Amino acid sequence: MATRTSSRHAAQKAKEAISTSAEPTGKTSKGTKRKAAAEEVPQPKKEKTEVIKPDEAPKTEEAPKAEQAPKAEEAPKAEEAPKAEEAPKAVEAPKAEEAPKAEEAPKVEEAPVKPEEPSEAQPSKEQPIKTPPEKPQEIEGGLRKSEERESVVSSTILEKGFIYFFFRPRVNVEDPHSIGDVARSFFVLRPTALGAEFDQGQGPVDKDASCRLMMLPKKKFPTSAKERDMGFVEKAGQSMQSLHEKFIAGTTYQTATRGERHTEEARPYAEGVYAITSTPRASHLAYILTIPAELGALQEDFGLRERGSWIVQSKNPKFAGPPVGQLPKEPEFPPSVLEKFGDLRWVPLQPEFLDYPNSQFLMIGEAQNDLGKAASSEGGKQSHEEEPGQELEKMGDENEHRVEALLGDETVYRDLGFHAMSYRKLPTTWNG
Repeated sequence: MATRTSSRHAAQKAKEAISTSAEPTGKTSKGTKRKAAAEEVPQPKKEKTEVIKPDEAPKTEEAPKAEQAPKAEEAPKAEEAPKAEEAPKAVEAPKAEEAPKAEEAPKVEEAPVKPEEPSEAQPSKEQPIKTPPEKPQEIEGGLRKSEERESVVSSTILEKGFIYFFFRPRVNVEDPHSIGDVARSFFVLRPTALGAEFDQGQGPVDKDASCRLMMLPKKKFPTSAKERDMGFVEKAGQSMQSLHEKFIAGTTYQTATRGERHTEEARPYAEGVYAITSTPRASHLAYILTIPAELGALQEDFGLRERGSWIVQSKNPKFAGPPVGQLPKEPEFPPSVLEKFGDLRWVPLQPEFLDYPNSQFLMIGEAQNDLGKAASSEGGKQSHEEEPGQELEKMGDENEHRVEALLGDETVYRDLGFHAMSYRKLPTTWNG
């Protein structure tokens, strides 16, 4: 009995030894996922030594349970700890080294630059101060243009600009004493944009601007409705400089019977602003003089006053004019222009008719010291637009301020591209 008891006791001890040796291995298999398994790997060796002692038991049917120790051999799964070695992926903590991106925080430091941009944008608040000179845009002739100005200009104003008056003395007459010493009278129209505006800082007008040279054979402008004078376009699309070189300048030539003859240079005697306006029945050419500051006998003899207007009509080239008004060559109007004449001999003048040399026009006296019907739209303008006379008054005031800031009456020479020092004071009376 004592022997059975001792063998059973030994078997129980073996079972306990096996069970106690198996328990720790199970725990290590769970813990190896986060901790290094190298510390508990030696335990299987201890298990072998401890298992050898229970093997001293003679025969125990439960020893096969000890074979369950291979479960302890599952500790190799703990050897799968190399997966834990995959912890080097945790070594990917260098991604934490990507904290240099945090170093990119200096870029965040650059963010203060952005708040500084508003401060740089603050000068833009000053831009409105600069914009007034920028709003008017450069146009031909160096004049500035205002969209606001153009929006209120009456739609009955067909054209506006500067007007210059000239006369040429008779051949070899250096000092004319009356209009009888004048060979021919003419004027120059220098159109501008409808929105053009200028002030005392404008300076002389550009001598390269496109102009029209208009001839008036009778020399004197009509002063009443009973007076009618025919004129024609001598040159169109010419700069003032070109007109000066090819026409205004004097010439010297030889004749077979009289020897050397001298044609005197054309002389300016007035300058101002003009507008071609339209009413239901007629077109009008109105002007306001700026130069000279005080008109004299010379200007009045030519039929000019401080302001005035004429009714203007264009002749249809299909019909022959009066014998004294016929030209050797007709204007070369395109079909689109000829259609506007229809079968009428005379039609209200339109600015485009004056863009062709030899185009003939008729001037009828209308108003003196007044703008006459040219100042009124007669209901033809839009509600937001000003009357034509208001625009002419603005132009006259602007030109007066411009001239006062320059050379006074001598400004006419600079506007025409002349050398003012080479000329005497603008004439207002006849010599002698």
